[in-house]
Amino acid sequence: MDPLTIGLIGGGVGLLGSLFGGNKAAQERKKMERYLTQQEGENTAWYNANALSDYTQRADTQNLMKQLRDNLSQQNKIASNMAIVTGATPEQQAVQKELSNKVISDTYSNIGAMGQQWKDRVTNQYMARKNMFSGQRMGMMEGAANSYENLMNNGLNMMGGALGGVLNIYGKK
Repeated sequence: MDPLTIGLIGGGVGLLGSLFGGNKAAQERKKMERYLTQQEGENTAWYNANALSDYTQRADTQNLMKQLRDNLSQQNKIASNMAIVTGATPEQQAVQKELSNKVISDTYSNIGAMGQQWKDRVTNQYMARKNMFSGQRMGMMEGAANSYENLMNNGLNMMGGALGGVLNIYGKK
């Protein structure tokens, strides 16, 4: 076989290998893209479920309020029974009920503040994850750009090598 044919076959094999590798890399990037898109969707769903929900409807908050109501109800019964025994005036009984209502009001205010802190933490976690996903996307884009540059350089090198080989063959004749 003459050297020109061998050079062209070698260049063709190199080109096919390069194309095959590029195709496989593209398939892997698509898999990564799908997975990253799925993770971003799950992150958004997690954020929506946690940051946009009503904090007062969470199980821990509901349990806290139930315990508070039960305790205040028990205290009000005790205070009512004491009022009967001691002969407390209706005004004194009203003061006790106002105190109970203030405890409930203060508790709801505290729950509101805790809810805002919860939402702030959720938002911070969401943004950190979102930034991480953005960084991963940028890394993927940079990798793809590098792959294309490498493919271009490999193609140019193969072409240059093939042309150099042909010129060497015909330059010697």
